[in-house]
Amino acid sequence: MSLEEMIYKRKSTRSFTDENIDAKTMDKIKEFCTNIKPLYDDIEIFADFVSKKDVKCVLPWKTPQMITIYSEEKEGMYENVGFIFQQLDLYLQSLELGVCWLGIGKSKEDRKGKLKYVIMMAFGYPKGERCRSSVSEFKRKPLCEIALKENKRLEPARLAPSSVNSQPWYFVQSGNTFHTYCVQKGIFSKVLGSMNLIDVGICLAHMYVANSEKFKFFKDENAPLKKGYGYVGSFVI
Repeated sequence: MSLEEMIYKRKSTRSFTDENIDAKTMDKIKEFCTNIKPLYDDIEIFADFVSKKDVKCVLPWKTPQMITIYSEEKEGMYENVGFIFQQLDLYLQSLELGVCWLGIGKSKEDRKGKLKYVIMMAFGYPKGERCRSSVSEFKRKPLCEIALKENKRLEPARLAPSSVNSQPWYFVQSGNTFHTYCVQKGIFSKVLGSMNLIDVGICLAHMYVANSEKFKFFKDENAPLKKGYGYVGSFVI
């Protein structure tokens, strides 16, 4: 399946086999990483492919291979990480692999030089069903709860995964521009913190993958205010 098709089929894997991914497939994955589009060109990131002995995680969803993710500490770093690595998530699933973002996990290395550890992903061969059979299997808010105006073009964003399925994003449409916001009030905002911004980056990645030829992200100084939310950025598609 293509990356766009995976948006409508993907799911987080909670059970993996202990089988190692073969070297040829790993080479394809690493090659894909060299061509991923960032949300911000000026934020340096690094993905380290490591074994499960190199990470700390109380959750049982560890596989023989993990990805630890590091970023330069700049405004927009969390959205950028979500945007970049959700593209990798979709690619891994297109290879018939399972993926799980692990916000609770921790790398045994807090830094890679000037880059700060942000989050990690488990990936490998899944046990059981790898994909959803239809969109009806997604448990997501309706469009009317994530956008001021319902627009079916936002369906890829609606289906995006998020921490504890909190779906912290909101969209206000102005002509062909979609202003994007992240919730700043409520229990999820207080508990999840930077994870909410990673989630917004993930949702923006879905919009990019579904509109790769037209997607353009930018900051709009005149973006309207949204009570309870912070402005992240705007995009056209």
